[in-house]
Amino acid sequence: MTNLPKLDETIDQLEKQAEVLKQNNRILGKVAELSTSIEKGVSELSVGNGNFDIVKKEIQSSLKSLNDSVSNLEKQNEKQIDTLVIENKKYLRELSEDVSSKITRFSSDIQVSIRQERTHLQEALQNNITSQFNNMESKQIDLFAQQEKQIAFLKILLIAVILLCLGLGIKLFI
Repeated sequence: MTNLPKLDETIDQLEKQAEVLKQNNRILGKVAELSTSIEKGVSELSVGNGNFDIVKKEIQSSLKSLNDSVSNLEKQNEKQIDTLVIENKKYLRELSEDVSSKITRFSSDIQVSIRQERTHLQEALQNNITSQFNNMESKQIDLFAQQEKQIAFLKILLIAVILLCLGLGIKLFI
């Protein structure tokens, strides 16, 4: 009969330990959910990086083709300018000084217009590319900020779980 209180005390301790184990199982389930969430975030980040690389390559190829187009336009403009200069020389020989001065002014006006158009085209291209890069950069910054928040939350939760497990482990051994 003297063993009954000890048996009751042992049963109470076993019930407390069973409750602690249930709580540990719940915590481990939450850790598994968080681990799955982290894996999903990492895979989404990988997909985002892949998409960013694709867009980057597309922009680079577009930029290269635009640069080639600008180069071709410059060559065509140079050919046209050369042609105009040759024609102007012919007219200079045939016409008086008054007419030749007007043609010279006309030629310089054309060159200025060509330069202005080229400058406007380059500015428009630069503005377009800059805005696209800024948009991509802001999207990436937003994605990284979200990932950093999730990672910080998971770190805190993991530390809490580890501390809780250590505390429970120490409590079990004490």
